[in-house]
Amino acid sequence: MRAVCSVLLFFTIFVTTPLLADQKGARVDAEVARLAQSREWLALLHYPRGGGQSYVVDEQFFLSPMGRRDPVAELQASMSGLAADRELLCHYPARYQYLLRHGLISAQTLDHCQEYLAWRKKLDVQRVVLVLAASYLNSPSSMYGHSFLRLDPGGERAASPFLSYALNFGAQIPPGENGMLYAYRGIFGGYPGFFSLQPYYEKIQEYTRLENRDMWEYQLTLSQPEIEILLSHSWELNGVRFGYYFFDQNCAYRLLELLEVARPSLDLTTGFERAAMPVDTIRRVVDDSLVDDVGYRASRRSELDALTEELGRKEKRIVRGLAEGRLDVGAASLETYPEAMQQQLLMAAYRLLRYRYNKGRREPEIARRSLLLLRSANALGKVALPEPERPARPDQGHATSLFALELGELESRTFANMEWRISYHDAIDSISGYPPGASLEMGQLRLRWQEEQGLKLQQFVPVHIRSLSPRDAFSSPISWQVRGIAERLPGGESPLVTAVHGGAGGTWNVLGGNSYLMPSVRLEHNTEFEHNWQFAPGAVLGQLWQGRNQSAELSLSYFNFLDEGERWGYGFSVNQRLTDNQALRLRLERMTRRGQEYDEVALSWRWYW
Repeated sequence: MRAVCSVLLFFTIFVTTPLLADQKGARVDAEVARLAQSREWLALLHYPRGGGQSYVVDEQFFLSPMGRRDPVAELQASMSGLAADRELLCHYPARYQYLLRHGLISAQTLDHCQEYLAWRKKLDVQRVVLVLAASYLNSPSSMYGHSFLRLDPGGERAASPFLSYALNFGAQIPPGENGMLYAYRGIFGGYPGFFSLQPYYEKIQEYTRLENRDMWEYQLTLSQPEIEILLSHSWELNGVRFGYYFFDQNCAYRLLELLEVARPSLDLTTGFERAAMPVDTIRRVVDDSLVDDVGYRASRRSELDALTEELGRKEKRIVRGLAEGRLDVGAASLETYPEAMQQQLLMAAYRLLRYRYNKGRREPEIARRSLLLLRSANALGKVALPEPERPARPDQGHATSLFALELGELESRTFANMEWRISYHDAIDSISGYPPGASLEMGQLRLRWQEEQGLKLQQFVPVHIRSLSPRDAFSSPISWQVRGIAERLPGGESPLVTAVHGGAGGTWNVLGGNSYLMPSVRLEHNTEFEHNWQFAPGAVLGQLWQGRNQSAELSLSYFNFLDEGERWGYGFSVNQRLTDNQALRLRLERMTRRGQEYDEVALSWRWYW
């Protein structure tokens, strides 16, 4: 009996125990493999939902040589590395919290992480706000707008957002970079992208004052534990290099990733892998019930317009005279008005002066005049001055991609068009939520079917940008446009011609809309020409009416070609909004070329998605 017991004991110690240990190890490895595929861990490593390697291109971000491609290897390296090296805890506080929550590491203190703790104390974040700066056509990097996070502190500093910080993602661009080179590199990933932190008042200075862009502030519903995760991961990303691509891996997409880190149950990035327009990503955040309040911060130009919109010509001359120093604040012409109007005129002059000299350092005389105007206005007491009217929110406008079906007739021949546009907005789309006078179209494709000719490419517009900024008593901005196009002209065999044309001129508020005139040039490649490439001077004239439900445009274009002679184009289009993302459009066009006139009429149904 004793011998039997000895055999059993031997079997237990030397055979069974290793087997049990192997089974336990297998269970641990299986758990690690499972956790490495969790959305929470993949979000911390910035792996795309559709699979593939991490968006982070900085190898130093990973603890495993395979970390960018293998989340299991990175989790194993993080478990061993953070357990053995207390300094790594200071670099990866979000990873440490993840490992601790899932029992993959023992609890440790971060008291020795003085730099990280000081950073957290300085921020003292109690609320996170997603901010959208409106689109700005005069800057290639901001044509679609720009989004970033505002980190609001608690305590006494909570009263003013000027004491908040902005968490921003953007491309690192060398000083003095050429605009065309920026566009090329930005589209094809020629710049590294980094997160950065800066005082929020600097962003206000940049957008509302220097670039005159309205800002929208979406207060997020993140809980304090979720804010904790977002901040600790933001610390991990300090100095970490990402790829940057203008259309997809941009500021808007990176912010969605951060919000998925804070709340892993969210799926915000799906659908934005190829194009992430800031306003579309804002719309996704709103739709996922992440926003409980929306604020509006008007630009300096909007503030000036609110004060001067209802003024007559005489009052506007007084405002200019005060701002330019030709009229004294105690002038008799000013004292004939009631005090409320005096204050409005003085404040309008003050804001006009700040609007005109919002870039660079102001001269002492300008600064003195500005202070005098402000003091004189304040001396009249507290008066309710006109405030900028809050426009429609950008996220409540139409979606930025377009699909359209069109039925029409060209010279008594019926055709059907199918149109697709990657983004963003044309002049007679519903203006609700979009900047007035701005057109920005990328990747417009139009296919045409006719019974005799079958299906053909009718038009392709890789880019069309137009900025109509009305001139008034206080400023004379330049209106401009540029367009690249491949299209079939009416008549003959309808060859596909390619052209680039652009122009610059002025826009004026008349007839209840905007009238514009732009001297222009067109460079066209046309196989019907004796010399295929030809350069034609010309001009574009038009009248644009923009509204939420109805918009219309009347246009006239003229170009003079060497071989073809004069080419005239006449157009009238009217757009009727049906819903936020559906519209009907009627289009009438006439072109005169080579002595022949061609008339086209078409009606289309448009769906924005």
